[in-house]
Amino acid sequence: DGGAIVGKVAGRAPGATATDIPWLKLEVASRRGNGQLTPATTIQRINTKGGVASGACESAGTLLSVPYSTDYVFLKPA
Repeated sequence: DGGAIVGKVAGRAPGATATDIPWLKLEVASRRGNGQLTPATTIQRINTKGGVASGACESAGTLLSVPYSTDYVFLKPA
């Protein structure tokens, strides 16, 4: 829909296990357009599963992909 928002980290909490990326609270720092997410003021990344790399890449310059799942919550004023 052409809208975009950029968040700035306002808080973080550890995932449920050592292999889960942290939960994040992001405050919207900037926005562009009039899309569905444009009114959001806060974004939360919650319920993370996975995402933490164990070990290094096999060789320099290679991509290390670590799957994860999460829920994102977009909050706006009432």
